[in-house]
Parts: sequence; structure tokens; C-alpha cells
Amino acid sequence: MIKTLTEAVRIATGIPDAQPRPGQLTLTEHIETAIRTTSHVVGAAPTGLGKSLALLAPAMVAAVELGQRTIISTESLSLQAQIIDKDAPTAADACERTTGTRPEVALLKGFSNYLCLASVRNTAEALTDTAGARLTATELRERLAKLKKTGRATVDGRPFDKAMGIPLLQWALGLPDDAAGDKQAYEGNLTNELWSMVSVGPSECIGDTCPVFALCKPKKARARAAEADIVVTNHSMLAVQAAKGVPVIVGNKNLGEFHIIMVDEAHTLPDNVRNAGACDVSAATVVSLSRAIGRVLDDLEKPVEQAIDAGQGLAVELEKELASMGRGTKPGTVRKVGEDEDPLENIGDTLIGWARSVKNLLEPVVSSPNIQVRIKAKKLTGRFDSFIADVASVKLHKTGTARWIEEKKPGRDAKNQTPYWSASASPVNIGGLLQANLWTAPVIPDPEDPMTLALREAGEPVDEEPETYPMTVIAVSATLPDRFGYQVGLTAENVNYPSPFDNAYGSSMLYVPKLVGAEIQELYPGHGNGGRSRFDARLHEGWAARRNVELVEANAGSALILSAKSDSGKVYAEALRRAAKGRWKVYSQWDGIATRQLISAWRDDESSVLVGTKSLMTGVDAPGRTCSLVTVDRIPRAAGNPVGDARVEALMEALETDKWSADRFVYVSEAALLLEQAAGRLIRSMSDVGMFAVLDPRFLKTGPVTYPEPTRRIYKKAVARFTQVTTKLATAEAFLHDLSDAQLQRAA
Repeated sequence: MIKTLTEAVRIATGIPDAQPRPGQLTLTEHIETAIRTTSHVVGAAPTGLGKSLALLAPAMVAAVELGQRTIISTESLSLQAQIIDKDAPTAADACERTTGTRPEVALLKGFSNYLCLASVRNTAEALTDTAGARLTATELRERLAKLKKTGRATVDGRPFDKAMGIPLLQWALGLPDDAAGDKQAYEGNLTNELWSMVSVGPSECIGDTCPVFALCKPKKARARAAEADIVVTNHSMLAVQAAKGVPVIVGNKNLGEFHIIMVDEAHTLPDNVRNAGACDVSAATVVSLSRAIGRVLDDLEKPVEQAIDAGQGLAVELEKELASMGRGTKPGTVRKVGEDEDPLENIGDTLIGWARSVKNLLEPVVSSPNIQVRIKAKKLTGRFDSFIADVASVKLHKTGTARWIEEKKPGRDAKNQTPYWSASASPVNIGGLLQANLWTAPVIPDPEDPMTLALREAGEPVDEEPETYPMTVIAVSATLPDRFGYQVGLTAENVNYPSPFDNAYGSSMLYVPKLVGAEIQELYPGHGNGGRSRFDARLHEGWAARRNVELVEANAGSALILSAKSDSGKVYAEALRRAAKGRWKVYSQWDGIATRQLISAWRDDESSVLVGTKSLMTGVDAPGRTCSLVTVDRIPRAAGNPVGDARVEALMEALETDKWSADRFVYVSEAALLLEQAAGRLIRSMSDVGMFAVLDPRFLKTGPVTYPEPTRRIYKKAVARFTQVTTKLATAEAFLHDLSDAQLQRAA
């Protein structure tokens, strides 16, 4: 495996005698040992180490020499694309040179990430009023081209944005048969609502009865994955399997057996699992389902009319029951549901009975000869299945699951802006779920097994409980919290691999401002008068806006400005725009531009500034001058929430520790991880140099207000790679001026 890695490095670099980086070599050795012993590796592999090749080389050789198949999962689309388009072909070339065999690699995304050609046609026909005309794809595109691309239409009872939706339909109808047809391949503006009109989930697909089944995009993607030695997928796929116990990929009969799972960007997997397992039940959900019934079934039929009316009535009763339980809960907070409590005690069983009765009404329609009606019926049946499962989840206490109720506000586009109560549930400790549903795989039985066939022929029972086997699991990320293996159900301890960017961090600077003079009174009015000073987010926001402007001025633009809160980010963007005066362009997450287009525009404009929130603290990659200044307004600690609080309580019990220690393991550790990820935006290559500024005076040990020392030490560790540190604005500005001047000289 090391020989294949070395060959891959030489192909990638074009240097005949190139050698793997030290950390890359060690990681590959650890992975090889894990594969040969069916064990686990948990590693912090810093950016620049070359972990993609360190993962791929052993996976390739395992396929050739051991006949083992591998799943490689990532969080970000950019890394997925890098593996498929660049690193996997390089590793395959290397494997072919060293072993004589070239393994196959395939990309597999979630079912609804691919176009459903039947849904595309149905939506296009509804928009052009040509249902039943049997127009060709070319003719449909011509009809769409004649429509005005402004305003909104209504398709299947849902709003349809013509400006974004018509180009999407034209793209979908113009794709060649062999195109993947996945969501990420579309380069135009897009919303989730629009994509849902041209795709379906697995439970909504009508299968081989579909008239375009032979061209089915999800089916073709799965066929390619079934033949591949290595399948590249995303955390969402793994998360659904872990949270719901559904064989999405591991143990899936159509995809075949796998033996190795490699999880890159592993630090994001736990939240993916919690989100996949989360659910909520509310009057808004019941009203939405009730309205959907009339769009699929004939509401003039008495049973259908009764089902719709019953749903509307149940929504009212559900709201009453949840509001009664939530009485006295402060606005903006949640009310936890105790182990012995049932938030749906009076109405839960009735809701399930109503949902099942609607499914009975839908059953004959699911086999309708009308394709469009059949798809709608399957989709609605799937929604009711999910609803029944959600009601069951929030009704009863289950170990490892948090439950709560809260009052929510409708979305901005909702006609009715009345707040409503919602009952929610989410898995908390996901290590057991991952261990049971992913790290252990079922042996897929051979349908042609002679013993099985003989037993069935003789009418004897066949053991339906499959045998299982352990998977080799590799979990790596640029940053990992302490005891990550414990959190995700793995037996390995964290291994920290050396970074090839240590010199780049050493040449860069960390700036944490120390308040002086009038700044102290600005942020902490009355400090020194005997009262206790408190951090005020509103006062800090105004001060941080000015400090961001001062730093960006010194750097002549070229910055990534990160905010813990959206409202503060908007203030920073506006302040920077006022200060720019045409010298640099300011992009922000609130400009109404798709995130990938926003990042691309900023990356291409070297002097521009990008302002965003926590979502830009990970996955943003802009080597060079463009991102030579990164600022974070304050430590990005999440607010207390039911899932986090439940994790704290579980750790207090499991580790027999106090609340503050458990809190640091959950909230503080995750904030430190995000801070380290944000710092990583600055250094993306060995030649990068710049400044990372944490505009949170509480980070310093001395000052009017500071973090508790155990907490501060955890945050300090997150930025420990910076060896040049200053607390003075003048020193920070001088560093940035020198950086900017050096860049101008190089450009000249």
C-alpha cells in the first residue's frame, strides 16, 4: 500500500523521485494495519497532509489484493468532486502501475439528489399546460422558452419561481441520457423547493412501472456503484442509515457487501446523524398534510372530504394540547419533555389512526395508470409514513433521545404568520447508532444458495436473522475534538498527524485585541465602579464592526469576515461597504446569491471581502492573497439547546463528572473545533501567510471579563499553531500593511 501511495504522490506532483509527506506516510501505514486487522483509525490529519491519497491508496490495494470494497464519505461537495475528478484517477493510475489492476470508483448520492425525469416532465407539462399532449423533450423546451421568466406560477398547489424554475427545467430536459443529472451539476440558482419538483425520494419512486425507468438517473447511479470497488458518497447517506437503521448503503442488497468505511471530514458526522434522526410534530405539519390530500385525491368524494376535515380538526386539537403543556415557557426558550411525559398523550393515537386511514385511501391511487397521479400518491404516502414515525418518536421516551416542545414562527413566505407549538425529538448519543447500523454490517445472503433454496422448497423456515461482520473504519478530519472515537462508537484513540503547514502558520499572526482606555468603558460601561462587568453582545457588535474596518483597511481588502450571528454579520457587511469607497467589493451571505457562486466570485476577485456566519467557517478554500485576513467576531459557542443539554446530562452520568466539565466536553469543545476550522481558512497552502483575528477580548486572561481558565485553555489550544501573537492594534495593522505592500511589490 505504501508503494502505491508513493507512486500516486509521484504522479500527482510530476516529480519522479517524490516521497509521501511524513504525516501522509504514517496515516497510510495506520490505515493498512487497520485493514489487515479489521480495526479502527481516528486521526486529526491537518489540511495539506494529502489525506485523500492516504485514504485512496490503501482502498485501491485492498480491492485488488484482498477483494475488499470501500465506502469513502465526505461532508463537502468540493472534496467529493476533488476525489472523483482528481485524486481517485491519480490513485487508480498508481495502483495499476504497482499491481497491474485498475480498481473502479463510482460516486453515489442520495436518491433525491438526482433528477426524476418523470417529475421533470410532469412539472414542465403543468407549467406549459400541455399535459397529455405527449410532446418531446425538445418541444417542451421550446414551449418553456416562450414563457415569461418573471413572477410566480402555481404547480401542484405549490409556488413556482419562474426566474429560477424555467432554466432548471430547460437544463433537465436537455441533458443527454448518460449525464448524471445530479443537483450539484446544475450551475443556476436553485432552492430546495424547486428541486423537490424535479426529483423524488426512494419511497416516492414508482419503480419499473415508470415510462422512463430505463433512463432513471438514480437507478443508473446505483448500478454504477454496485459494480465499483470504491464508492464515494456523502455523510447524509451514512447519517440516514445510522439514525433510522435503513440499509441505505451498508447491507443494501442492490449495492453488495462493503468491508471498509473511510470517513473524511469526520467531525461533522455526529451532527449529520442527529439531524437525520430529528423529527417534529405540529399543527402546521397536520394542516400541510390535510391540504395535500385534496391535491391527490378527489375532495368531492365523501371519505376524502371527511379525511381532510378530520385533519383540520386534529390540527386545532394538537395545537391546544401542546400549548397547554408549554404554558409558562418563556419566549425563545424550549420546554423539555420528561421521561414519564407524553406531549401527545390525548391526541397521539388519534393522529396515527388518521394517518393510516388516509394511507388506505391512497392505496388504490398508488397503482393508478396515470403516471402523474401515481407519483403524487407515492410521495404523499411517504409523507404519511414519516408522520406516523415522527408521532411515535415524540410520544415515548427512549434512552439516548432528547424530547422537547417549543413555540415556532412560520417561515417568511407563509400567509399565516401566527406562531405555533411543535413537539420535537432528536438522538443525543449517536455512538451506539453508528456502531449498530454502520460499523457492523449484515452478511448479504446469496439468493441462489443451495441450502436456502432446498429449505424453501421443502417448506422449512429459513433463518431471516442475518449474520453480521465488523467493518474496518477510518475516521479522519483536519480537526477533531478530544475523545472523538468514544463519541462515534469507535475503539481507537485520536492520533494527531504532523502538519506540513507549520512554517506557514509560523509566518502568520494571531491577533486577539486587548481593550485599552475608552474601549473598556465602551464595552463594559461602569467598569471599575465596584459593579460586576458583563459581556453585552450589542455593544460588542458596534466595536467589532469598527475593528473589522480598521483591519480590512490595513490589509487593503482581501478578507474573510466571520460572525457568530447573522444580525451582526449584516452590520459588519454594511460598515465595510461604507468604508470601501470603491477600493474593494464586499460580498455577503445575505446578497441573495447561491453560496457556491458567492464564494467563487470572492475567490476570483483578489481584493474583495466576504462576510458570512458559521457556515463559512468550514469548507471555504481560497489559497493566496484573497484570504490573507480572517476575522471571527467572537468564539462561536452554540447557544444552549435541548440536544446539547441532553448530551451534557448523559456525560455527567457516564463519566461521573460535574456539569461544567461535561459542558466543556460538549459546548466548549465544539466551539473550539469551529474556531480551529475558521483559522484553517487562512492557511490553505505552504506559501500562504496572513492574519487570524479573534475579536473577542474575553479570550485574554486579563481584562474586565474573561472566560473561565479551563475553557480558555481549550480555546487557546485551537489556535496554538500560530507562534506570532499580538494583542495590540498598531502591531496588527503594521503586519497587515507590510503584507499588503509586499503583495503590491510582487504584482509590480
